[in-house]
Amino acid sequence: MKKDEFQKYGLSALICLCVIGAVLVAPPAAAAGTTSVTVTKYCDNNYSAVANSATISWSNMTTDYDNVVSNGDIYMQGPVFEDEWVAAGFDINNYSIWDENEKGVNLVSYGGHNGTSISDLVGEVGGMNAGDEIAIRSVGSKTYSSWFSGSQVNNPDSDLGDLVLTWWDSVDGNVPTWDIGMRLYFYNSSVNNFTNWDMHESLPSWYWKNYTDRNTGDQYPPSAKGLSVKMVNTIDIYPAHRYDFATGGDTVEYAYEGEVNGTPTVNEPSLTTVDTSKIATVDNVFETTSSTNDGKFAAQRFVFDLSEDAANIEKLAFTWTGTGSHESGDPPADQGATTYIWKNNVGYMPLSSVTTGISDYVVNGDVTVLVKQNAASSGGDASSLSTDYVKLVVTHHHSN
Repeated sequence: MKKDEFQKYGLSALICLCVIGAVLVAPPAAAAGTTSVTVTKYCDNNYSAVANSATISWSNMTTDYDNVVSNGDIYMQGPVFEDEWVAAGFDINNYSIWDENEKGVNLVSYGGHNGTSISDLVGEVGGMNAGDEIAIRSVGSKTYSSWFSGSQVNNPDSDLGDLVLTWWDSVDGNVPTWDIGMRLYFYNSSVNNFTNWDMHESLPSWYWKNYTDRNTGDQYPPSAKGLSVKMVNTIDIYPAHRYDFATGGDTVEYAYEGEVNGTPTVNEPSLTTVDTSKIATVDNVFETTSSTNDGKFAAQRFVFDLSEDAANIEKLAFTWTGTGSHESGDPPADQGATTYIWKNNVGYMPLSSVTTGISDYVVNGDVTVLVKQNAASSGGDASSLSTDYVKLVVTHHHSN
């Protein structure tokens, strides 16, 4: 692939001069590096509500943390185009946009820097868990973001290295004099080369960054350096999304109760008499459903209307806190309960958590979970189910 070639247009020799008055136009203000970053952690059940926030100045970063990160010159690789590959003396038949043999085409030095680990900065708001996601942003007239997971902040792959917010540059000095700082860089413990192949090997595909033509928006070969955000002033943390019946959330869910046979359909049970205040928190206040009809099981059904696209979901984890019971006859009946999830074109399947084939379980944007007491009523002995709390946690990602 070749770089875009932009046609150059000359100005015609014709000059039309009309003097009406003098207009003085002030020169644009010089850019200046950012001098602080606001770290915000949002609530897991409401992404518009702040759980914790802290604003940290660059000067505090130099004194308030145990470790100032400094590890020599940083090298990052940009997009590898065909013409650059050939110009570097390599065979066009071996051309690779990923440069997996790391020949170093378009690997550029960005000089030395001092900075503070992102993991230290997010510690100001309680840190990150593995299912959390972070957006490191430059927010101004336009917003530029790079997304990563909590595991890449806490325990980064060696090919990625530590995520570091740098505030000193070996050429321009500290921000704000360093006019494109504070800047995100990646510090490997042994060599500070962040190549396209490093990006390929250390990050899932949704976090890869491609070179984008600013004029057309077209995307071209991968560019590791595209993950390096300049003039960072915002770090946002989003936990895995919790869906439950607690008030104040930004999620939508429904609850139904009643009785079902051994092979219920997706919409069974369908009664809507559940008191959802009883299942909103773990407080030993139960919503109880019973069945005394022969061959029927007490059941409760929960439907979660997801705001996430199934293609961006990594894991569905359901929690049910409650008890199943049965007025045992002879022989004694099973006193437990089982959770199931509806799988498209299959039916209810026993559920623990789902990490593959997510789209099979998200049907028209909904995830449907059934909790069923394990023994059917014999017509006189009641099958009962009592629920204290339910939740669905959706681990998901954005794309770079």
